[in-house]
Amino acid sequence: MIQLRNVVKTFDTKQGVVEAVKDVNLHVKKGEIHGVIGYSGAGKSTLIRCVNLLERPTSGEVIINGIELTSLKLPQLREVRQNIGMIFQSFNLLKTATVFENITIPLRLLNISNEEANERAERYLEIVGLSERKNAYPSQLSGGQKQRVAIARALSQEPEVLLSDESTSALDPETTDSILDLLLKINKELGITILLITHEMNVIQKICDHVYVMERGQVIEEGTTIELFTKPKNPTTQKFLNAVSQRQLAPALIEQLTLEGYILRLTFVGDATGDPLIASLTEKFHVKPNILSANIIELKNGIVGNLVIHLEGQRDEKIVQYLTANGVYVEEVL
Repeated sequence: MIQLRNVVKTFDTKQGVVEAVKDVNLHVKKGEIHGVIGYSGAGKSTLIRCVNLLERPTSGEVIINGIELTSLKLPQLREVRQNIGMIFQSFNLLKTATVFENITIPLRLLNISNEEANERAERYLEIVGLSERKNAYPSQLSGGQKQRVAIARALSQEPEVLLSDESTSALDPETTDSILDLLLKINKELGITILLITHEMNVIQKICDHVYVMERGQVIEEGTTIELFTKPKNPTTQKFLNAVSQRQLAPALIEQLTLEGYILRLTFVGDATGDPLIASLTEKFHVKPNILSANIIELKNGIVGNLVIHLEGQRDEKIVQYLTANGVYVEEVL
């Protein structure tokens, strides 16, 4: 549904040429939710604006539903853009228009009849749960309600693709969860393909099927959400995960315990999260694991458990082999 092939975006500045996006490739299949995560300045916003050509790539291809956008003339591009909805962090609502008018005015600009525009506004306000607020003005709404209006406005064009540019970063955690639940509902019930950017790992955790990690304009790691939560390779990915999975231990503690033995980080996926493997280590290998940290993370498509244990004595490769054979990913913490 969405393909970026070797996309590059550069800007000419007084200091010289800035490469905001460097040779990025991604592929979002129809009906999936993909997320791009990175710190500020990673190039995320520029990348997502290249998808609908709000920023025209310097080079590379942007393909939406089989159509290569960079080759289109402006009238053709405008037509294709009607199939691409977008929601922003700042909501972008008309302050002097009611909720209902914020949805119908853009539709009328697309030459959609008043009757059809009104029907769509009613339908999508119902989906986002704001039918009773249709005559309110943006100043009378909470941040979460404003974002719901923005989502209804994007849906009213009945797109196949929805782009989300940090749409939850200005919201409190509870409101963020409600917006993420709404995006999941839209994806499931309407079959809309979603590409979002964020700097919040909990957003990726809750709704994404696939994730791309960006740094300095490049995708430095990608994979299914379960793959990245299970086996993060890049240090930047690991930093993001530390915030939600308690992977990080104090260096002083690591130094002290490794003098007396060794520390293992164990990652359990799916059914393995319910197996009493740690208890069986005592029975099979006569060791007494000391649990340093533990948690279970529920992802959109599965469950990942994280456990950090300390074992006294020299490293026993048989223990590692036993855990690996039972579906556990094992890392030694140094």
